Order: sequence, then C-alpha cells, then structure tokens
Amino acid sequence: MRSLAALAVAIPIVLLVAAPWLWQELVFLEWLGVAAGLLLVRHLRGWRGEITALCAAAAALAIAFHWSPKVLAYSMQTSDEIGLLFTIPIVFWDAARLALPFWCIGRLVRDPRNAWLPAALAAVVAEAVVPGVFPWKLGYSQIGWPMMVQSADLFGPEFPTFMLYAHAGVIVGLVVAAWRMKGGENWKSAWTPTGIAAVTLVAANTAYGAWAMRHYTAAMAAAPKLSVALVQVDPSHEGSVVELQQLTKQACADREKPFDVVCWPECSGGSYEDCLTSFADPELILEHSRDPGRGLRPLEAPTCPLLFGGKIYCGYPEKPRELYQSALLIDCEESMIGRYDKRHLMPFGEYVPGGDQFPQLRLYFPMQDEFDVGREATVMPCGKQARLGVMLCYEDMVPGAAMSLVRNSANVLVSLINGAAFTEPLTLVQHRLLAQLRTVESRRCLLRCAATGETCVISPLGTILARLPLHTKEVLTAEVPLLEGRTLYRLIGPAFPIACALALAAIAIQRRRR
Repeated sequence: MRSLAALAVAIPIVLLVAAPWLWQELVFLEWLGVAAGLLLVRHLRGWRGEITALCAAAAALAIAFHWSPKVLAYSMQTSDEIGLLFTIPIVFWDAARLALPFWCIGRLVRDPRNAWLPAALAAVVAEAVVPGVFPWKLGYSQIGWPMMVQSADLFGPEFPTFMLYAHAGVIVGLVVAAWRMKGGENWKSAWTPTGIAAVTLVAANTAYGAWAMRHYTAAMAAAPKLSVALVQVDPSHEGSVVELQQLTKQACADREKPFDVVCWPECSGGSYEDCLTSFADPELILEHSRDPGRGLRPLEAPTCPLLFGGKIYCGYPEKPRELYQSALLIDCEESMIGRYDKRHLMPFGEYVPGGDQFPQLRLYFPMQDEFDVGREATVMPCGKQARLGVMLCYEDMVPGAAMSLVRNSANVLVSLINGAAFTEPLTLVQHRLLAQLRTVESRRCLLRCAATGETCVISPLGTILARLPLHTKEVLTAEVPLLEGRTLYRLIGPAFPIACALALAAIAIQRRRR
C-alpha cells in the first residue's frame, strides 16, 4: 500500500516537471511540481524516499527528452533498442543531479516551509559542478516567460533555477497558510523568515525583469544594426551546396544594399588544409583540400562576406595530424578573413565521453573523423562595427563558450548548426531552448543558422525576433542590433554558485550541531 501511495503521488509530480520542456508556455507547472516535492520533505528521508526521488526525476527527464534513444541509435548506427540501453545510464546520471536537492532537504529540513532555500542552493551547486552529457539546467524551463529569466545577466545561468525554487517556496507558504487558516489559525503565523525571503525574492526578480525588458528594448532600438541573411539548407543532402548558392544569390539579388554577412550552417563547406587562405582559385582549392567536399568552392564572387562551416586539417590529407570543425569567414574577394575552431565537441557525435578511460566504448560509436579541440575564443571583425562571436552547434548550449567570446569583444553571437541527425522536431526546439539564455547572460543577439532548424534571431531579452519553420529550405533576413556593455555576470563569473556552496555548507554544519 505504501508503494502504491508513493506512485500515486509521484506520477503527477513527474508530469508537472516534464510538461514545460514539451510546451514552453507552461512555466508555472514547473513551480507546482517542485513545490509538491518540497511539501513531501518529511517523506524523503531514508533510502526509500531517496530512491523514489531519483526514479521520479528519471521519469520526468525520460518524458522531457524522450527523443534521446533514437538520437543515440543514429549516432551508433544501431537499433533503437540499443540506443535505449545506452540512454538509461545517461538519464539516471542527470536524474541524480535533479534529485540531489530533494536528497539534501530530506536530511537537513523538517518543515516544508523552510525547504526551498537549501534545495535551491543544492540545485545551483549541482548544476554548476556536476557535468551532464547535454548541459540543461532546470531554470531553462522558465524561458517561456522571459520576464522570469532576465536576472541571468546578474548571476548567471543557474540563477533562474534558484528563482524557480523560490517560486515553489512561495507556493508552499501559501498552501501551508491556507491549511492553517482552515484550522482557525492566523495566516501570518504560517510564514517563516525563509518563506518571507522567497516572497521578497520573487517580487524583486519580477520587478527587475520588467525593468530590464523595457531598458534593453530601448537599447536595441537605438543600437546600430547588422543586416544578415541566414540560409537554412541541410548540407548532408546531395546538391545542398548548389541550393545554398542559389538561395544566397536570390536573397542578395533582391536587395539594393548588400547584406553585411550571409551565414550558412555547420558542415556546409568542404575540408581544407590550414594553409589555404583564398577560395578564388579552383585549382588551388583542389590541391589543398580533401574528401569529403574536395575542391568545394563555397560561393563564386560573393557580393558580401560569407560565414560558413567547414573542416580544417593539418598534415597529410589521408591521415591529418590535426582536424577541426571550423567556421570560416570570407570576404567579397573570397579571401579568408576569419577562422574559428570548435572548442566544445558534441558528445557521441564528435567524441565519446569516457572514451579515453574506456576505449571499448569507441567501438559502439563509429565516427568518420576524430576531431581536435580548438584552443581560442576567436572573434571575427565583420565590417566597421560588427564583431562576430561564432559557435558551432553544441557550443551554444555551453554558457562559458558564449561568455568567453563576449569577453573577447564580440557584440553579436552566431551559431552555425548541423542538426540533420535530429529528425524529431522537439529535439531541434529544445536545442534552441538550451541556447536561448546565452543572449540574456551576455546581452547580445544570437543568430542561429541551422541545417534543418531552428534558424532564428534571438534578442538580448531571450525572445525570438524572427524564425524559419523547421525542415524547410529558406532564407531568414534580419536587421540585428549590436549591443555593447558588460553584464554583472560577465564580471563576477561563477561567484554565485560558489556563494551557494558556502551557504549550503553553513546550513549543513548548523543542522549537524543541533
């Protein structure tokens, strides 16, 4: 009977936590799911409670990211069943990070009204310290309501998670107050200092969000603009380069003034030797390139700079000494004026996590190429005012990747993406969701040029200014504001997670002394 009761309680919590990842507008359901977990703090003690929390977290993640087995199966070139087998440990690893705050409060707290703060501190520390295959954070579920996440420019990507727990703390306080009022008590007596702190923080966060949205909306209107064309074509298809060229020429022909830059997706170019500095001579390209895409000339006589994804190798073409996924910027004379090498490789697509420690894992994930890791956060000047901070695919989900580019003077972020392996539309939407907060943290626009989607322009508020439908071959044109300035998060770096770790340690020590 106890197991059935636990299951009956866990199922609605699981659905509440998973729902905003499937439908982003349902932000408040995440608050309710976390609040329900906090209200059950007395039932989280002991191994039964901890296992229940872990299984509930795993179930929520399995629902939210249900496409994972199919993607792993594609990477492994195997069946969906084998993909599922490899997905299970990954899900439970991430579930432990999600369950950790509830394990902590089960050991530290008895009153649910005081549970939100240590849970929030533990969640922030877990998200900042515990690595994940895909770097999601619980607070990303709040992006559907942009006002709730504006304070990420103050304290970083973990702060929306902290505020999510604060919202849950307010709900817990209201539930307890209503219950006590029903018993004839004064509702004010139901609020502890921790609960009052939650109310204060939620009010302050909302006020700051409203101010920030007004302030940066005005700043965007007054800022200089960069005219861009983002070409969405799947480069894995035969004839894709011709389609990219045709769409680019058509978009450029329809304008009186040339674009400041045209962007193509990751992997839209060929594989070139690092000594190649110009694409104007077809014979030179043939001599200094290799398969796949040997001799590929991206665009003959472009009317504006072109940014595209290709590969750069050093050494013998058959067995290069170094090989990089790169972004290449060429000017109207087809000379290479900028190059960026990918610094954060895609797990299971470009490297195998744990492959160095367990070489046999590599046998399950056959990859055509072994890529090297780029060394520098290279920013590319483009025209008189723009400084492009370019990322490749997976990197736009990594907060440090974007922030390092902004620290090196980037005033607009660009992500070139090849998500052709992801046929499930939700996968592409969630990739964009995990990247969206980069704009708020840095107060820069993010241009996403993707092979199959989601190609879009994201404002410094984290809102989508324009987008293309998924799995279409189209061009998105936009006038993008170039913002300068520094955010507090850029200045203080990981200070907030460090402070949370110290506060959590203080709470644990105080509890142990009692």
